[in-house]
Amino acid sequence: MTLQLRVSLAAACLAATACGVPESDSGMPESAIVPLPAFASLDVSPGGKATYDAAVAFRTTLSESQATKLILPIDSPLRRNWSNLPAGVTDFERNGLRLGDLQPDQLVALFTFLAAGLGQHGYDTVADVVTAEALLADSFLAGGFGWSATNYWLAFFGEPRADDAWGWQFGGHHLAINVSLDRGRVVSMSPSFIGIEPANYEFQGRHHAPFADELADGRTLMWALPGSLRDQALVGSRPREVRAGPGKDGVVPVPEGGIVADWPDDARGMLLDIVSHWLRLQPEENALPRLAAVEASLDDTRFAWHGAIEGEGDVYYRIQGPSLIIEFWSEDGVGDDGGHYHSIYRDPTNEYGGTL
Repeated sequence: MTLQLRVSLAAACLAATACGVPESDSGMPESAIVPLPAFASLDVSPGGKATYDAAVAFRTTLSESQATKLILPIDSPLRRNWSNLPAGVTDFERNGLRLGDLQPDQLVALFTFLAAGLGQHGYDTVADVVTAEALLADSFLAGGFGWSATNYWLAFFGEPRADDAWGWQFGGHHLAINVSLDRGRVVSMSPSFIGIEPANYEFQGRHHAPFADELADGRTLMWALPGSLRDQALVGSRPREVRAGPGKDGVVPVPEGGIVADWPDDARGMLLDIVSHWLRLQPEENALPRLAAVEASLDDTRFAWHGAIEGEGDVYYRIQGPSLIIEFWSEDGVGDDGGHYHSIYRDPTNEYGGTL
């Protein structure tokens, strides 16, 4: 991160402190949120039906005023109000209900909903991101930035229905998941931002490194490419941030890197494995058809890489096809020395389930 950007963030932090960011010690304490319950303990079979059932169950725990805040119109432009930035430096209020304002039974129902709507890989990834936020909360900058595991929000867009369209959004710092359903099935998980800081950490005796495979698999793929194809994948410039991130709805980056149509079969399989890291954030019943669709257009997909292929150092890569944009970006940490990763998943042909 550049010195100029660090100074800008520090200034925003001080301004946010003056404006009154949600405090980590207001309402529910962080200790009631992290660690999130283990996926297996929530006893759900992820998928569209389970998502609907869990949404209805969560709503029954709420007061009428909470339910009104939770459920917004399906075509509300507020659905675009998501960001990877922490609560203290956004210029809008996030949608829905904040974890720190919920009661214990409501939190359990919310976590059950996330498990039903995401499946184990997605739920565990979200749990790792929120837990990392609890570590940032120990920083002297936390009060101004709003770094806290309590500062994550859940919103529904449209009344949950088993026979019609609706959607949900869960996010906060380094997290913005947008899922759309129609007649009991997920039809889109676009756009979804998943990042983390610290990216490598210990919490209550357990090691967490949720993006280690995404980083390692990218490097392995680059080594697997024959020399000329590897050279085609290399790009000379690295963006300061993911190009298709928050506030970039409708933006399709100029394709860069090597065209996958020229690749050998083993490299093509490795690329699909990398794509699956993001597709498996949703239940298998939706991830598998989506992976098949990506594979069908693999010849028209490009892979771009910037950074060291071995060892350490900042890395950026992008996988881009007719209905796919995946970006992965890394740098040194801002509030911790355990690394700082950003990623975005988009299907530019089906954002927000086509409701906006």
